[in-house]
Amino acid sequence: MGEAIWQGALTGLVLATFVGPIFFAVVDLGLQGHIRGAAWLAFGTFVSDIITVLFIYLVARSIDRGSMLLQVMYVAGGSVLLLMGLQNLLKKKQAEDHPDVSRQSARSLLARGFLINSTNPNVFFFWFGAVMSAVSHYQGRSALVLLHFFVALLIVFSTDFLKGYSASLLRPYIRPAILLSLSRISGIILIGFGIKLIFFH
Repeated sequence: MGEAIWQGALTGLVLATFVGPIFFAVVDLGLQGHIRGAAWLAFGTFVSDIITVLFIYLVARSIDRGSMLLQVMYVAGGSVLLLMGLQNLLKKKQAEDHPDVSRQSARSLLARGFLINSTNPNVFFFWFGAVMSAVSHYQGRSALVLLHFFVALLIVFSTDFLKGYSASLLRPYIRPAILLSLSRISGIILIGFGIKLIFFH
C-alpha cells in the first residue's frame, strides 16, 4: 500500500511538471487574483483526468493477462512514455499558450478545463502509458492500481490549484529556463518509466 501511495505521488508530480494550455490558463487566472476561477479550471481538468484514467484502466482490465494484445499495449504504453520523455528532454523552449479565460463563469471555467484537458492528446498518451505501467507493476491488483491513481489525481488537482494560488508570489521566478528545466526532469523520469514498461513488464 505504501508503495502505491508514493508511486502514485510520483506519477502525479511528473504530470504536474507538464507545461501546456492548462498551466498557462491557471497561472494567468492566479496573476489576475481570480483564485476561484483557477480552482474551477483545475477541477474541470481533474474530472477529465478521472474519466480518462478509468476508461483506459477498464479497457486494460477487460483483456486477458496472457493475451498478445495486452503485451502489445504494454509495449505501446512504454513507447509513448519514452517518446514523450525524449520530447521533453530535447525541447529547446516552452511554447506559451494563453487561453482567454479571465471573464468566464464558474460553470464555463469548469467546462473549459475539462475540454482543454480532454482534447489534449499528450494528456491521453501520458495516462495511457501510466495506467499500463501501473497494471503491470501491481500485477492487475485493482485496489493498488486504484489507490495509485487516486493519489496521482489528487496530487495533479492540488498542484494545478496551487499554481494559480501562488502565481502572484512566484511571478518573478517563472522564467523560460525554469520551465525548461522542469520539462527535462520530467522527461528523464518518463524515459525511465517507458524503458521499464517495454522491457521489464
